Amino acid sequence: MRKGRTRPAVAVLAVLVAGSSMLGGTAAAGEPQADGPKPSAAKPEGLSATGDITLITGDLVSLRGDQPAKIRPAKGRENIKFIQRKEINGDITVLPLDAEAAVRSGELDARLFNVTQLLKNGYGDKARSDIPLIVSGPVALRSGASNARSLPSVGGTAVRVGKETPYWSGARNALRAKGKQWIRLDGPVRAFLDKSVPQIGAPEAWKSGLTGKGTQVAVLDTGIDTAHDDLKDAVVAAKDFTESASGTTDKFGHGTHVASIVTGEDDVYRGVAPDAKLLNGKVLDDDGGGYDSGIIAGMEWAAHSGADVINMSLGSDWPSDGTDVLSQAVDRLTAETGSLFVLAAGNSGGTVGSPAAAESGLTVGAVDHNENLAEFSSRGPRWLDDAIKPDITAPGVDIVAAKAKDSYLAGEYPNIGPDHLQLSGTSMAAPHTAGAAAILAQQHPDWKAGELKTALMGTAKANPKLSVFEQGAGRVDVAAVVKSTVRASVGSISNGIVQWPHNDDKPISREVTYFNSGTAPVALDLSASVQGPDGKAAPAGMFTVSPATLTIPAGGHATATVTTNTAVPGADGRYSGVVTAGSLRTPIAVTREVESYDVKLNYIGFDGKPSANYFFRFVGIELPTVTVPKESDGSSVTARVAKGKHYFETYVATEDGSQSTNYAEPTYVVDGPSSLTIDARAGKPIGFQVDKTDAVSTTAVYGFLRDTVWGGDESTGVTYIGNNFEGTYVLPSRTTSPPAEFRFLMLEVKAAPTNSPYLYQLERNDLGKVPSTLVHRVRDSSLARVRSTHTGSKPGTYGIREGVVRPLPFTLDEYYTPGVEWSQSFTETTDPSDDRGFANQFTSTPKSYKLGRVVTERWGLPVFGPAFPTYRGSADAAGRLGNLMGFDIALHSDQDPGHYGYSMTAGSTVLSKDGKEIAREEFPGYLPGSPVPAGPATYKLHVEGTRDNPLSSSITADWTFHSDTVTGTDVVPLPLVAVRFAPPAGASAKIPTLVPITLDSNTGARTRLTSLAVSHDGGTTWQSTKFYTAAGKTFALVKHPAGAKAVSLKATATDASGNKVDQTTINAFLLK
Repeated sequence: MRKGRTRPAVAVLAVLVAGSSMLGGTAAAGEPQADGPKPSAAKPEGLSATGDITLITGDLVSLRGDQPAKIRPAKGRENIKFIQRKEINGDITVLPLDAEAAVRSGELDARLFNVTQLLKNGYGDKARSDIPLIVSGPVALRSGASNARSLPSVGGTAVRVGKETPYWSGARNALRAKGKQWIRLDGPVRAFLDKSVPQIGAPEAWKSGLTGKGTQVAVLDTGIDTAHDDLKDAVVAAKDFTESASGTTDKFGHGTHVASIVTGEDDVYRGVAPDAKLLNGKVLDDDGGGYDSGIIAGMEWAAHSGADVINMSLGSDWPSDGTDVLSQAVDRLTAETGSLFVLAAGNSGGTVGSPAAAESGLTVGAVDHNENLAEFSSRGPRWLDDAIKPDITAPGVDIVAAKAKDSYLAGEYPNIGPDHLQLSGTSMAAPHTAGAAAILAQQHPDWKAGELKTALMGTAKANPKLSVFEQGAGRVDVAAVVKSTVRASVGSISNGIVQWPHNDDKPISREVTYFNSGTAPVALDLSASVQGPDGKAAPAGMFTVSPATLTIPAGGHATATVTTNTAVPGADGRYSGVVTAGSLRTPIAVTREVESYDVKLNYIGFDGKPSANYFFRFVGIELPTVTVPKESDGSSVTARVAKGKHYFETYVATEDGSQSTNYAEPTYVVDGPSSLTIDARAGKPIGFQVDKTDAVSTTAVYGFLRDTVWGGDESTGVTYIGNNFEGTYVLPSRTTSPPAEFRFLMLEVKAAPTNSPYLYQLERNDLGKVPSTLVHRVRDSSLARVRSTHTGSKPGTYGIREGVVRPLPFTLDEYYTPGVEWSQSFTETTDPSDDRGFANQFTSTPKSYKLGRVVTERWGLPVFGPAFPTYRGSADAAGRLGNLMGFDIALHSDQDPGHYGYSMTAGSTVLSKDGKEIAREEFPGYLPGSPVPAGPATYKLHVEGTRDNPLSSSITADWTFHSDTVTGTDVVPLPLVAVRFAPPAGASAKIPTLVPITLDSNTGARTRLTSLAVSHDGGTTWQSTKFYTAAGKTFALVKHPAGAKAVSLKATATDASGNKVDQTTINAFLLK
């Protein structure tokens, strides 16, 4: 298969505060159920997506950097086609065509196929053996799903589906049945005082006796250290929803910090509402991560336990329009109980995610001590509908609050004295607002969520330099809200997106009622102050308020009408500002759609009938726009597309995914209404024809790749993947682009149907358009040649090479398109029908082959041991970002310097510093993102692996290396080295063996061998052995005693900086 450039992949864990990029965590499965499964630990896998993952459909996806995904369809699904789509943010989605309709209808969560995020967030096959889901109705009862927990607030059930179970066929049938059923990923959730409390005016409220007394605030977080002096007697109820060994206490340190911001009793670092009581809902585990289902269960418990306010300093960065399960739970529980959910906006700096997008929640951004918006604070508008979010801001930078004893964060962030910690994030801003809400709830015990939210927003202090999409109403002001006797009926006015043209737009009128709880009438002057997309005041008449003055009687109310008239001439784009009523402020926004037109798309299936099995996408080439189908779209759809040049891609497929016709236009110009008919029957077959007439396809890939404004070179596109091109058709494009800006890729691997003696790997790239000729004749004489040998490590095994399956050993004649970089794979397995239980699995560094010479390549020759192929960017194998280290070492690479490999082994990986264990994983060579102390230090990584194999039956490696905190956003490779041996095949015990030795460095550093020893009794006794270096090559002459059967090797190597490895391989190679 072709290999592109790779990106570093080092696993990381959940982040709770700003300034880090950690993701994932272990599973939060909630309280045990008699009939439910125990949760599976979900270890995070990578900063970028590299690894294997089994989809909900049972299909196995292998993703390696930027190369096309390798897919092994589940049994019985061999004819299903797959889409690999590059999203505009760079994520890779791999979608089986038989699941596409359910994804487009909204019944099946698209996140279940975003392999980039799934691998990053710990759903990969190395991390867990099941898929956590939240499902509705009878889907939960299908084969392979185990009932874990009922979630009535979202009308669903949390389940775990084993990756080896045939879940999809039953679930798919249930989705096709009558009634709205759905399947959602049980998604990952992460946790997102001295000057800060006075900054929001809390001391002014305290002077009036308003301290939150008599109110309850639920903190849904990582637990609370109730032994901390600041929080003694504060917690009145607690429940663990993670099944953590530590129960409801806080071993991560986030929940304690958050809780003390709400109600801490320290004389200096006092909480906002020091007399409020706490409900401690532990929904994030001791690593700081959790899942939607555990969060929802905690939300239900808190809301039904009488919490006035529920603080959620956690969430997901996946953009949401408020229809995700967490946001739905917020809205339903708010309506049912009146509890106010206070939600951290998020720390991505981008669009708010889940549950921050919830309509009824009070979403909080972060400002610093100078009222400037924190760089990390997520902002609006909300995804898809341009609604105003966040709703409000609060202090969230350098906040000092309680430190949980012996917690992770206590060792990572600045300690202020023995008992306090300084953190930043919207996680810190939210509890400031939750404390303010508790004070207000004490003052107005009859108020529910709606009244609390609108009162806090209406009295917030705005920063005139920030838009409402950045700050909402402004920074929470406790002193102002407790003094105010007037509040509005709404917190903000979001008028959405108004379709172009605007000359006939109808005015949008919204009533706003003002309530006066005081004992005297209040007169208000009303006006609107709104800015357009150019930063200037909106045209006169676009935003009006009637009447201009309003008098509210004591204890009464009065209503005004706010009208938005986008028919008033003005610039197209987003308008935002505030409606003022005296000192009250109500944010308002509307988006005037830019010049756009209807593009009508008609889809006809292979049977000649209208088809709803399709997908399309218009991606702006010059403007950052994307148009995709809506859930309600049928076989005839009208897409709304902005004027300009677009890349257009689409397909129409059969319901079972076995046939598809695909179409792309490199430059689709929208300058007026237009229509397209995509008729599946008009597609042309594609593929390669070769000299060997019995050749059949084993892998078939084709795709469209386009440069766009979203990210430059090939920043968007789609790749289709299958076992062959049968049932695959393509429509030639009608438009063109400059050759360098669009590529139509076609790649095919071909071999004989059984025991093939040959292998073709062919690629063609057409630039600027999809051509009319799509089947190409290729002669052997035009192809580069490789002669490859494949050797097994033990008797009775089979080899798999890109679809060729044969008993080992065997030789192949290989034919390649010259000048193309290829990355190969070879698997040795005992079961050719299922390569998951492999003995060895190797991948090569990418290389290209030239026409006119035959290259020899050898696979599967010992010694098998650790390797660091330099092309991988090295950080894949061992890297550091900030104060996180991650390892995924190819522990069983064969002797070829261009190969790296793995095996099914038992063992462990342990990272330590100064003799103290930092992290451990019961998997040899693999350790996901592990927190390490800041600053320079010397570390030791101990890896040991054993396997049932006569060769390299045991490998032990001890790396000693130096590392310092890594700044910036790039993962930096760690300075690990490895020793590789290449003894000749069939070495004899009767004569000495000349063993070539090479040294790998993960950083490319100059490395030298310092010692070598051999053993002929399985490592019981060792003899020091001389080695020699000449002409840049190192080798050893190993002598053997009479009767020797195997050679074990022990070596030490070091680089110039003192980083070294002690490496031992038992039964490294056998003797005849």
